[in-house]
Amino acid sequence: MVREVVAEVWRLFIRRFWRTLFIVALLLAPLELGVAFFDPDFSSVAPSWWWWIGISSAVTLLVFPWVIGAVVHDVGVGEGKAIDAYGHTAGRLPALIISAVVSTVAIVLGTIALVIPGLLLMARWALVVPLIVFEGVTWRESLSRSNELVRGRTWSVAGIFVVLTLIMLAIAIPPLAAASFWLDNVLGAWLATMILDTVCVAFYSYAPFVLYRRFTG
Repeated sequence: MVREVVAEVWRLFIRRFWRTLFIVALLLAPLELGVAFFDPDFSSVAPSWWWWIGISSAVTLLVFPWVIGAVVHDVGVGEGKAIDAYGHTAGRLPALIISAVVSTVAIVLGTIALVIPGLLLMARWALVVPLIVFEGVTWRESLSRSNELVRGRTWSVAGIFVVLTLIMLAIAIPPLAAASFWLDNVLGAWLATMILDTVCVAFYSYAPFVLYRRFTG
């Protein structure tokens, strides 16, 4: 299953990259530019460093769930204007945010304790966003149902995300390094972040969608 899912995710990435980039940029481009202004050098001694930590954490926990939900909806529907994906998922935003906060905290704690528990939790909750977006379930129901759907296939799903993460890094690191090297300023930090955001959102949206479609028919 790992090879088939990774191959399908890759095909979606190639076919829908520019549309996904547009969806991601609609919401994240201005926000990430603002974040870059606070600490473009990512220096822990900068006076604005703590502001940068707070704002970037807020963007990650409050905005990324909506972006991923919009991309999942867009790839599932496959038609209409790209901007409509945000309108269609606006009503799901509370569930998306709460589930993201709960799962992120649990996965981080599991990873700190030992890497494997965090990875397994990520696999068990892989279908949370598609369940919320397409079925309108609550955040509690999405965590529970995702756990049930993945049960018995946890290691395969975990393997999928490990492989996709390695591919994602291989894709993102060269342009990331180039943007940071050639544009050693706010613009460089912003471009580097947007490259990473787009690749991450694409992979971590397509994979849950593909798995959701496989496990629910």
